Amino acid sequence: MTQTAAARALVREATPREIAAWDELVTQFTNHRLVHRAAWIRSLERSGVGQPLWLVFEYNGDVAGCLPGLLVRLGPIRLFGSPLEGWQTVSLGPAFDPARLTTADMMETLVPYLEHRHGVHHVELMSRDLDPTDMVAAGFRECHVVTYRGPMRVDDPAATLRAFKESARRNVRRAEKLGLVVQFEDDESFVDEHYDQLCEVYARNGVVVPFGKRRVLECFRQMRAAGHLIAVSVRLPQTATCIATGMFFQDGRELLLWTWTHRTRYRWYRATELMTWTVMQRAMAAGCTSIDFMGGGDFKAKLGGEPELSKSRWIRSRYRWLTAARSAAAHGYRWQQALRGRLGQLRLAIADRLPGNGGRSDLPAHEAGA
Repeated sequence: MTQTAAARALVREATPREIAAWDELVTQFTNHRLVHRAAWIRSLERSGVGQPLWLVFEYNGDVAGCLPGLLVRLGPIRLFGSPLEGWQTVSLGPAFDPARLTTADMMETLVPYLEHRHGVHHVELMSRDLDPTDMVAAGFRECHVVTYRGPMRVDDPAATLRAFKESARRNVRRAEKLGLVVQFEDDESFVDEHYDQLCEVYARNGVVVPFGKRRVLECFRQMRAAGHLIAVSVRLPQTATCIATGMFFQDGRELLLWTWTHRTRYRWYRATELMTWTVMQRAMAAGCTSIDFMGGGDFKAKLGGEPELSKSRWIRSRYRWLTAARSAAAHGYRWQQALRGRLGQLRLAIADRLPGNGGRSDLPAHEAGA
């Protein structure tokens, strides 16, 4: 337990009773998001990411903030991530009451606690709610994180569709005319198909999927059990052929895109637009007023997303050499990923040239041409 000099704010580990009621505890703070909930942290834990650390900030004896994260050991180095890069987590950091806790209050207690109680050498937090001046004063450096967000008009869903670019609206209508079937999924067998499609699309782009199937499976299980999962597939009419899949999460008034993908040979059907619009309609019917597309990409702008830079990743290492090592490791990982992706592209190119895999037989008859 660590206190400020004013003896008003402190940080400590949550009690077993508090962990059992974690969602009730963390959702009292208006800046909480789905990733602060217990199910998300458990999905990371059961994916083998690290050991959960459930932290609570107190102010004058009352709980004024919560900070879930995970401890990771890399040889002699100990890291605390809320989250670390590569965890496919849209944000984290503290959920707190700004009327009782400032960023300075939290960092003055958090950093010594992590370093002295848990031997942490490196800390990463990703949030849009931390004061930049206070974070820099606490020894953190800032990396801006881009995402695309879009409003959803619960009172007028048609206006939400009109916010799509004309090309995206046209593709929605086209997919509907082609009779594509959008299906919401609840069975774990969905994960096999979804991950296989992810691997295929990543390979086409010259990279590899930066997380394993276990991460997708545990996320599917935990989000389904907590009632936040929207898993969806798109199939060709009157067949069982799955041509696109996606995983979305709904929490209160926010819809989150986690992963979406499609079969490359069926890309001409433009199933992603119809799939996303169908999920958005379902979410609006449940009261969602915004969608976070979880990352950048011009395609997301076609679906009504606008770039947002309000979120930052805050990085602090106890030793300067560790900060440099993190940067070098990140660059090294991306290089390895690109190399593995290029090899995957080569394998796919060879497969496309094998007998029976050529041509454009996946196109509807009226689009195949003469």
